[in-house]
Amino acid sequence: MSWEVRWGFKLKNSKTSRRLAIFLVIAVTLSLLGAIALAITTSGCAVTKSIPAPAMTREPSSGTTGTSPQSQTTSPSPSQTTTPRQTSETTTSTLPSLDISKKTRKTTPTTTIKRTKPKTTENKQTDPLTTARPVSLSAPGAVAITFDDGPGKYTGQLLDALKEYGIKVTFFVQGQFVESRPDLIQRMHAEGHQIGNHTYSHKFLSQVSSDVRRSQLMSTSDAIERITGSRPTIMRPPGGYGSEAVYVEAGKQGMATIFWDIDPADWKKSNKNVNYVYNYLLSHTHKGKIILLHDIHETTVKRFIRALLVLIEHGFTFATIAELVQLEPGDVYPARWRR
Repeated sequence: MSWEVRWGFKLKNSKTSRRLAIFLVIAVTLSLLGAIALAITTSGCAVTKSIPAPAMTREPSSGTTGTSPQSQTTSPSPSQTTTPRQTSETTTSTLPSLDISKKTRKTTPTTTIKRTKPKTTENKQTDPLTTARPVSLSAPGAVAITFDDGPGKYTGQLLDALKEYGIKVTFFVQGQFVESRPDLIQRMHAEGHQIGNHTYSHKFLSQVSSDVRRSQLMSTSDAIERITGSRPTIMRPPGGYGSEAVYVEAGKQGMATIFWDIDPADWKKSNKNVNYVYNYLLSHTHKGKIILLHDIHETTVKRFIRALLVLIEHGFTFATIAELVQLEPGDVYPARWRR
C-alpha cells in the first residue's frame, strides 16, 4: 500500500473521529441543557406545591362561617383545590391558627354587647326606683308657687287658671281679707290649695310687741278655721321680717315659718309693666325652689297665667309647701333665713 493510501485512510479515520467527538460534545451539551431545564422545571413545581395559600383561604372560611360570605364566592380554581389535598399534612402545621383565633375573638365582644342591651331594658322595667311617684318629698324637682296678701279681686281669675291646668299652689292670706272674701278661701280649700297665715293686717312681726304678734297670728288662724274647718300649719311674716321671737310664737301656735327662694318684687311700681313678671319667671324659675308672688296685682296674675303654660311645657311640676317639704311647728324654711 502506498503512502498516500495509508495517509488518506488516516485522514478519513481522523475526520471520522473528529465528527464523533463533535457529536459527543453536542450530545453531552444537549443532555446537560436538558438536565438543567428539568431541574429548573422540577424546582419550580416544588415551589408552587409548597405554597399553602389555598389551604389558608379554606381554613378561615370554615372557622368564620356566616361572618365572611366573600370566602364562599371567591372559591379557588380546580388546580388550587387539588394542591392542598396533596400537601394538607404539611400545611396544617404551618397555618397561622393563632392569628385566626384572634380574629374570631375580636368578633365576640360585638355580639356580647348586642346581647347586653335587652338586659338593661329589662332591668329598667323591674327597677323600683324608676316607678312613677306623686309630687312629694321624694320628688324635690317641683316648684312651689306662693301668693301673698290676698285674697284680692284678681284671685278668682287666678283660681280659674290653676283649676284649668290642675296646678296646686300655696296662698298666704291676710285675716282681714279672709273675713271679707270667705268664698275665695272656701274655694282655695275645696280645690286643694294650701292656705297659710300672713297675719291679720300685714304687720311686721319682728317690730311689734309680743301681744300684737300673738294676736295677728291667732286671729288669722281663727278666721281660716271658721271657713275651712282646719287651722293653718304654716305662716309667712310680712316683708320677711322674722326673728327668733316670731319663730317661737309661730311654733306655739302650731306653725312653721316659710320664706322664699325667688322674689320678682312684683309689688314695685317699676315692675308692674305688662311683661316683667312673665320674663322674670321664665328666666329665674328653678326646680325645688319657692317663688314669691302677690295675687292682689293684676299684672302679676295675668303674666303668671301666661308664663304658667310655658313652664308646664318645659317640664316643670308644681307643689304646695306641704308637698314639697315636711316641717314641724317652729321650723324655718329655707333654713338660711333663720337669724
